[in-house]
Amino acid sequence: MEYKKGEMGEKGEKDEKGEKGERGERGKRRGIDKQLGTKEKKGKGTKILKQQQRPARINDTGPKEIDHDTLLSNALAKFPEKCAEKCDPSMCERQDCNAVDGKRELEEFEKLFKTRLKDATPPKDVSGKVKGGTKNLFHIIVEKSWSKTPKQRRFLNWMLQQQEHQVLLGLEDDKGFTPMHNALYGKLDEFVDVVLEVEGLNIINILKKKCPAGNCVHLATKTYFPNLSDMVSKCARDKDILMGDENSPDDTPLHIAVQYVPVPFYDDRDVPGSDDETERPNHDGGQYAQQIHENDLEFSGDDDDDLDGDYNNSREDDESSVSDGESDRYLEGEDEQEQESVRYKIETDQELEARLALILGDLDKRIVRPRPPLRTQDTKPNTLQHPGIEEIKNGELEVGNTSSASQVTPVQDLVELPLNHSVRLLVEACPEALTTKNRSGRTPYQEREHTLLNDPIVKTHVEKYAKKKVSSSDTEEIREARAKRVVIAKDPVSHYIRSFCMRESKSREEIMKRLYKPGQECHIEFDLAGMPTPVIKHEYLDQLEKHLKFESILKYVALPVLAVESQPVRGLRRNRPPPSETKSDLHRNGRSDLVAVFDWLWGMGVREIIRVIVVDDGDLSHADTAIVEALYGFKVEEWDWKRVDLCSDVIYESSPHIREVSLYSSGNNAVLMGWASAEGLGNRDKFPHLEKVNLFVQDGLEDNGTWKWNNKRCREKIIKHGKNGANGTEIDVKIIADNNLVKFSSELSTTENIEEAPAWIKSIRDFSTFLMHASMAEDKGNQVPPVKIAIIDDGIDATMHGLQPKIAGGATFCPYPHSSDLVNSYFVPRGKHGTLMAQLICDICPGTQLYIARLEELPTLTGGGRRVTARSAAKAVDWAVSCGVNIISMSWTIQTAVRENEDMKKLKAAIDRANTANILMFCSASDQGANTTEDCFPGDWNQCIRIGGATFTGEKLTWVDDKVNFWFPGRNVPFISKDGKSVVYESGSSVATAAASGLAGVLLYSARLLYSKKLKDSETLKDKDNPFQDRTAMMNALTVMAKGVDAKFPRTDDILNKMFKKKIQQITKKITKNINTLEWSEASQGALEALLNYIQGS
Repeated sequence: MEYKKGEMGEKGEKDEKGEKGERGERGKRRGIDKQLGTKEKKGKGTKILKQQQRPARINDTGPKEIDHDTLLSNALAKFPEKCAEKCDPSMCERQDCNAVDGKRELEEFEKLFKTRLKDATPPKDVSGKVKGGTKNLFHIIVEKSWSKTPKQRRFLNWMLQQQEHQVLLGLEDDKGFTPMHNALYGKLDEFVDVVLEVEGLNIINILKKKCPAGNCVHLATKTYFPNLSDMVSKCARDKDILMGDENSPDDTPLHIAVQYVPVPFYDDRDVPGSDDETERPNHDGGQYAQQIHENDLEFSGDDDDDLDGDYNNSREDDESSVSDGESDRYLEGEDEQEQESVRYKIETDQELEARLALILGDLDKRIVRPRPPLRTQDTKPNTLQHPGIEEIKNGELEVGNTSSASQVTPVQDLVELPLNHSVRLLVEACPEALTTKNRSGRTPYQEREHTLLNDPIVKTHVEKYAKKKVSSSDTEEIREARAKRVVIAKDPVSHYIRSFCMRESKSREEIMKRLYKPGQECHIEFDLAGMPTPVIKHEYLDQLEKHLKFESILKYVALPVLAVESQPVRGLRRNRPPPSETKSDLHRNGRSDLVAVFDWLWGMGVREIIRVIVVDDGDLSHADTAIVEALYGFKVEEWDWKRVDLCSDVIYESSPHIREVSLYSSGNNAVLMGWASAEGLGNRDKFPHLEKVNLFVQDGLEDNGTWKWNNKRCREKIIKHGKNGANGTEIDVKIIADNNLVKFSSELSTTENIEEAPAWIKSIRDFSTFLMHASMAEDKGNQVPPVKIAIIDDGIDATMHGLQPKIAGGATFCPYPHSSDLVNSYFVPRGKHGTLMAQLICDICPGTQLYIARLEELPTLTGGGRRVTARSAAKAVDWAVSCGVNIISMSWTIQTAVRENEDMKKLKAAIDRANTANILMFCSASDQGANTTEDCFPGDWNQCIRIGGATFTGEKLTWVDDKVNFWFPGRNVPFISKDGKSVVYESGSSVATAAASGLAGVLLYSARLLYSKKLKDSETLKDKDNPFQDRTAMMNALTVMAKGVDAKFPRTDDILNKMFKKKIQQITKKITKNINTLEWSEASQGALEALLNYIQGS
């Protein structure tokens, strides 16, 4: 291969001039510029070429130091100008690409430079790994900013495809920084983009490599890397990069993201190209990365102020436009749904001050809630202006103006974070980070609050508002707290995190951990269900105001049928119409009591209510206008106002943000057709976000066939008019027969709450339903017999509708005091404890028969609680053994220091007999933990499986004794009340014991189902042959189902739901959505067998 004389030198000189130009634009560079800027003579270029052509010899070590700068410069100069086979065509901007010529030139280039570049890699240590500690080729490429031009990017791409070079990306220089660290610090985005695009790299190891300032995601967040979304998506397989190290509680990337105070807001400027370009804040980007490094070496050691300089000094010129192609705003006046592109820009210091002045300047007035416009003869339909759209004229906010939408400007607090905002990207990629605390003990949300309230500009405006003289009696401290609250409430970043936590957190406890420090919690719901009186006064709400502090977003508001006694108006509303024209003063035939309650919530700072549950089925319901007035101004997403035949326009006029609606029909077809019309629920102008509709329909006057036809037509028309919504799917419409004996809408906790049971309970319930359906599919003689469970407690309420058919027998061992003849019946309980235990067991294991034994209980010395007598317990256990039960559930303990008295000996003997009969016994651990020094029986005899209470996520309750075999849910376990109108919550190890007994029953039943299908001649599996009818086998099974460090909490959702679905999919090659609707087949039988084998440990 021959080259013209001087060709190398000429091209090298030309490229170097271009590079010098780029370096001039970027500003400050290192000393290497001087070396590379020297002109090379043609002869010198030829000499270099000859050296490159000389083949390497094994014993030829060459020069002691390889001039990497010169080698890279020459390699870049000779790199093909045209695309090659290994070049990524999408990265080449040349129009005269020729793959054939490019491939030939690439082969010639590799003959010249591939070996020399490989030889330039650092030497290997004894273990065969490449040594770090010095600058490698990629460090130099970053210094040179070699990723600006298409040729440089193609050269970089070629190098990254060479396996011997890939390892260099993870090697540190003498200061502890990898090439990626330097590129991110120096804002060499093109270099990082090329690395992210190359396939085959171990990108996780590269990104997780730490420098003193954190890993690459930390740096990308801190330096506002524009392509953060791609980098975060690469971390999906290893969330530790986003979560941080528990042993080193530094800031997570999310902690860093929330520390930037200025926020994005709508940009209405007519700037060409602003839809597609994103400008990052300017942090002296021309300065070389190494100079920045030295200022950040202590980054991880400072708690509060390590980022203040970078963030606060960068606000000038922090304008960026962000294209949000997925905005959920709909264009007005268009027949088809289109998504409008919304531009954003980052506010400057002046704009931040203007926003704060707007928020705090009118704070005393803005706490008054807006009112819907009056309906008059001149009002046009479908022109309702919802709050949140307010007009700004001459720099001043005008509230109450109902001008057309084209003349209004959205207020700052309506802005949602752009899809590519760093906070949004990091939260959605790793929600677990929201619970992580940094070295200062703050979660990301708490860090955002801390950053906001300590920002100099924010502090100045808050202090100015607090010291402002007003006529009210509020103290300076009260006004300061109010100002801080509203600043946080109207901060888009805080609002996004708050909203995400409320909607996506797994539990209430998780929400509290993410948002609040202990002792600083806010109330996130308002529930008056179970009020002892149907009438309240305003004074009652005033009293609540003294000790309730609401979050601006509530998970739900639940109100029963309630009357509110009026009182004199406490203050005039701003822009309020004359008294003769207000909606509150207009004559209504319906009620309007709850308007006062929602007024009160608004005054308490509530602005969003995710779910509204209102019982309004009394003799006199609320008027349409009263409902609109009650909810107008709130952002409501789930509507459950239980009033018959409610007009859909009432919902539209109340809140335009509705995602889910529950409506209640008398069966009148005219109302159904109204809901299904083009102006009804399917109207996307009125309901742009609607995803789900639940229609509770009474029988009405029609026959069953007509009832079904009317409902079907209603459902189809809603779906037809609704088309695809904001989430890209059609409206999910469910028709639910509403034939309750009580008034159909009079229960705050409907069957919907049962569907929303914790995943731990729901997974067992769905699995049990599958087992029951499989059994019932057989002839009556071949059905699986129920599992016999004895509940030894305080009796059972036999009037409970769901428990009546389950009771197979009962006995009482509870005599009347001072009587040898009279006894307390087992079916008229002293309390509700045994009834609740029976409810939970039957809910988890429907295929059961109950054997109820009532114990004798004596009052304790303190007068509270209960004390079970050992003699009655012994009799009850013996009775259960005689009944041939499979399981004995004992949700109690006997604490005593005397175990050798006669009654305790009898109880011990009864437990021995039950154990010999191979009966599974579950008993409760003590809920006094380390506070008790007495022995607890029957658990301490080690013949029962001892159960302690835990949360639904598996954390042991703090008061539970450590001497337990397993933990089961025992905190806030939901139970439907007897009348079905509410849900009560119970806690304790006694509840956990019932849950354990129910799960054991499910395992016994599943084995009976599986092995009975295998036996011939309609035989059933005998108890002695059941693999789970043994204490040791059951404990082994529960251990297999348990996960975590302690392996004591069975993860039912993972095993009975997810794993079972996976095994079905392995057989059928199809995805199963719902276990409870799965049919019994060879495939499901095979999957069940595989699952039970796994649980047995075989």
